[in-house]
Amino acid sequence: MKLFLVATTLLAALASTAHAQVQITISQPAEATTMDPGRSTQVLTVNYFYNLYDALTRWDNSLRLQPGLATSWKNVNETTWEFTLRQGVKFHDGAPLTAEDVKATLERNLQPGKTVVQPGFATIEAVQIVNPTTIRIVTKKPDPLLLVRVAQMGAQILPARLTTDDGMKELARRPVGTGAYKFVEWVKDERLVMEANRDWWGWEGRAPAIDRVIWKPIPEDFPRIVALEKGEADIITNVPPDRIKSIADGRATQILAIPSSRIVTLSINSTQPPLADKRARQALHYALDIGSIIKNLYAGQGKPFSGGVADTDFGYNASLKPYPFDPAKAKQLLAEAGRPNGIDVSLHAGSGTMVNDKFLLEAIADMWAKSGIRARIDIMEMGARQRMLNERTVPPNGLLLGNPQSTLLDADGSLWRLWHPNGFNGKYWAGSQPGQRFHDVMEQARYSLDPAKRRALYMEATQIIHDEKPWLELFQETIVYGVSRRVAFKPRPDYRLIVAEMAPSR
Repeated sequence: MKLFLVATTLLAALASTAHAQVQITISQPAEATTMDPGRSTQVLTVNYFYNLYDALTRWDNSLRLQPGLATSWKNVNETTWEFTLRQGVKFHDGAPLTAEDVKATLERNLQPGKTVVQPGFATIEAVQIVNPTTIRIVTKKPDPLLLVRVAQMGAQILPARLTTDDGMKELARRPVGTGAYKFVEWVKDERLVMEANRDWWGWEGRAPAIDRVIWKPIPEDFPRIVALEKGEADIITNVPPDRIKSIADGRATQILAIPSSRIVTLSINSTQPPLADKRARQALHYALDIGSIIKNLYAGQGKPFSGGVADTDFGYNASLKPYPFDPAKAKQLLAEAGRPNGIDVSLHAGSGTMVNDKFLLEAIADMWAKSGIRARIDIMEMGARQRMLNERTVPPNGLLLGNPQSTLLDADGSLWRLWHPNGFNGKYWAGSQPGQRFHDVMEQARYSLDPAKRRALYMEATQIIHDEKPWLELFQETIVYGVSRRVAFKPRPDYRLIVAEMAPSR
């Protein structure tokens, strides 16, 4: 009888332990496009990377730089940094982290065409293995931002075997990292499942607060909100502005919001007339009432900007004011550019790029029409958008909606990451090319160790962007999440949803 009671008690304890496992569901409006951290910088997909992988350094919730897979670092000389690797770290497949893995990952990012993040690592000359626990990164010139470069998108460390051409194909479907959560399954258009990596170094002896996370893509706004209200989702992104109040007032739901490091822009392929003429590009801006767009489509959540850099970044130019809404000025500029009868352009966006993306393009096209700018709208699936972005195939006089964010909290990781000749926008504007003032100023800033000099160079570069308008600048975003009251976390300005920073509400 005693044996029976002991067995019964043990079974009850095991059942209680199993029941205590915490699972949450996060719903974003778009499916993942890849599991390879070097092949996408789209914010929804990047959220997966920051849970599955680790980098040498990392930003904490307050965007302070912290150790990651490197426990310490030092300057050997002006162009050489030495990193000590964290010991005892294992990949999700059980293989130990080695210096060879770090070297192979970073070297992949130095090869044009291998990843989409190569411009962010272009300052690196070589990666050297000193011994099994130490690596050195040698830069072409002094690089004031190297420590944050190795925390940025694409810096997540992979097993060396998955950095080869064949390995990358496997990685894209079945990721292997060292991060706080490990891959379980990916059912396309239905769910991506991760479970806690209980061997993760970052728990520091604590048990993970969230045991399992399901990422569920729900493209349409209304079903995503219903999922939150029914308790089928615990966190939703891209909350429609007209639903913020109802979610905030819900018995089981809440709104979490924070100003972001992300800006809303449209890349312009200005390689051919009419948009090769800066007056036509300026006209695109004068023909838009950005304040009205922010008020009516985004419930006032956003801030107009100019100069290409968000106010979260070193290099932000507060003296630049957005172009005012002036349709007459827009028509005048078009006439001066030899287009008195207006121009034809195309507007492209991936469905789910951001809140109200389709309505945004429609509002832009409607405002432009009043100034003689005729826009054709093309809404595509996110995979097609990613290909257009990666392959640089925005058509001449076409514009592609994006909301890029800073990778370094510095103009180098926002403006120059995108407008470097090898960047996403580099081929679309002549000013990005060597010998042009904008190019030369940004390259000087990239290698200067003097903060005052770098700031002055960034002020000049942002003024050039303000005058030339190589892309359409709309506004700096505010991040808004709909969240179940059973989940607690502090939203980050960098848009990262890092499950290790979340916990059940008390």
